[in-house]
Amino acid sequence: MTTEPGRLIRLRRPPVFNVVPEPWIPESVDLECVDEAWAALCGRNPRYHDGEVLHVLGVVRNGHGGAIVHLAPSSYRFHAVRAMGIDTGIRPLGLKGLCVVAEGGELGLLAGRRSDASGSYPSMWEYLPGGGVPPEEDGSVRPDLVFKRELHEECGVVATSEPVAIAILCDDVVGTWEVVYRCTLVSTPTVSPGWEHDEFAVVTPVTLPEPSSDAARAMAPLAMLVLEGLVK
Repeated sequence: MTTEPGRLIRLRRPPVFNVVPEPWIPESVDLECVDEAWAALCGRNPRYHDGEVLHVLGVVRNGHGGAIVHLAPSSYRFHAVRAMGIDTGIRPLGLKGLCVVAEGGELGLLAGRRSDASGSYPSMWEYLPGGGVPPEEDGSVRPDLVFKRELHEECGVVATSEPVAIAILCDDVVGTWEVVYRCTLVSTPTVSPGWEHDEFAVVTPVTLPEPSSDAARAMAPLAMLVLEGLVK
């Protein structure tokens, strides 16, 4: 791909999330066009579901290796229609994982090839797990809990260490802000991939198959530091 990888903010302590109560609704696009595009997307892929997302209003460095992420509740459809060429300006909060696993005596990172039906980066390789971060039932923002759920749902495995937030990635291609977590696994997935991914593998930044996502390329230097044990 010709685009440049997204921006990466290193963290030395967990990010702080500040949520404003007012829902974010785009003002720069025709909402009827959004609804038409959303209906077309659902017609092509019935798996689409319009749930609540958290729109990133801004990310501010907090000093001493921290960051404050300002958020507002919004709707997934405003982001999904990006695939139809409509950029509403929404930038949802998501997460990425750098999961270290030992295979054959060597350390690697868990990766997967996205399916053709995926809404973002179809048929491309990425590090796992990944996903959007909705608010919890009590209104809190807990990407670490979402990470654990996504790891189990996508890959059928459980982390052997608590996930640690080590970076925030701005993915300009997909239009998201992603909290990047590090953890360790005892084994590779033993269940068949779900519809989101066609294949799993244990890789390094050098052996990650192509085509790979822009997010994976942007994370490559950080991924190597994780493998070398230089990011705690």
